[in-house]
Amino acid sequence: MNGPRAMTRSSGIRRALAAAVTTAAALATMLTSAPTASADEYRCPAGSFCVFRDPGFGGQMKIVSTSQPSLGTWNNAISSYFNRSDKWAIVYLDADYSGERRLTVGPHQYAGADLGPGSSYGADNAISSIRVGGTQWEVETGQAWIDWDTATTPRPDGLPAQSRFGDLDNDGVADLLERGGDGRLWFLDGVRDAEGRTKGALVGGGWNAMNALVRHGDHDGDGNEDVYARDRAGVLWFYPGNGKGWFKPRLRIGGGWNAMKEIEAVGDITGDGRRDLVARDTAGVLWTYPGNGRGRFGSRTKVGGGWGVMNALAAPGDMNRDGRSDLVARDGSRALWLYPGNGRGAFGARIRLPYAWPSGTPLLATGDVTGDGLGDIMRTIEGSSLYVYENDGAGGLGAPTFETGYDTTAPSVHTF
Repeated sequence: MNGPRAMTRSSGIRRALAAAVTTAAALATMLTSAPTASADEYRCPAGSFCVFRDPGFGGQMKIVSTSQPSLGTWNNAISSYFNRSDKWAIVYLDADYSGERRLTVGPHQYAGADLGPGSSYGADNAISSIRVGGTQWEVETGQAWIDWDTATTPRPDGLPAQSRFGDLDNDGVADLLERGGDGRLWFLDGVRDAEGRTKGALVGGGWNAMNALVRHGDHDGDGNEDVYARDRAGVLWFYPGNGKGWFKPRLRIGGGWNAMKEIEAVGDITGDGRRDLVARDTAGVLWTYPGNGRGRFGSRTKVGGGWGVMNALAAPGDMNRDGRSDLVARDGSRALWLYPGNGRGAFGARIRLPYAWPSGTPLLATGDVTGDGLGDIMRTIEGSSLYVYENDGAGGLGAPTFETGYDTTAPSVHTF
């Protein structure tokens, strides 16, 4: 194909969401005519979304921290609101988040909105439900996790270890993990439900305490994909997978990992049948941490210096069909390089891959996404859609041909 191919469902979601935003904008001029901030509205505590019974942020105040399909004594009794939180909200003029009459409220919308007499919103004493969430996508759709379209064909049976990763629930299809800005981690099943929607399962909260999260297959020999995560204190943790999309109790690997600028799980690059880790330190030195097959690592070996010019690493598996796991890296000029594994914990001569890879977008490698048995690479395009660059099996990448996701607030959502 010559360019990206948008899939039907994602395009439909895009249109539906755009229509919803347009409707909200038509109901209100997005607070451009909001009143000057007054002392009254700062009664609303920092980090909160508040509603008031009187115009001008006066009268009784209520903090809204969760979605409310009905408002009880506050039904049709709100005359102003103020958002000092990092959440999105939609206030509806009908109960149960229904109807087209609504106002969308962005994070930290300090100007607030006075709905009282003389305002152009038409919502004074007319609000009947409020939905809050971490992203605009969540409040518009009621779904906390992104929607993504995946290949319907499972991976071929009998794949070598270098190609068996990215599948968290052992159904033969690549899955995603998504961490929202609120710290919730979601398992996104690569197999969609009967209605064609992404199935999301909450793994747990508090994952915003982690500043690195990587995975690349089974590291402890039980046949399930595992995850490594580094917390802000520099401690690396091992989360053994349970084969269902979430994890068994974590194990502490050790401290001092905040000396590493980037960590990446890479599969077996040492040739011993065990999956390994690489890490780039703040001095630009790349290190191999050989896995011991039990989730931990042996003594590290130095790959080499000069890796400080790279700002992203990804491990798509075997890119050239030589039976060895490879590494890709993006440099500061937006070039992407393939470093073919040599089976001894290091890499051969690098090869430049096609296309420009914007520095602000992550590289994502979750194995074979298209069902052809070859590990692929994904990245966001236009800040909202995930596209697959298919591995051609000869050390190169094809054009982006498969749209896999849509989220309106991608900067606050991270996928792994």
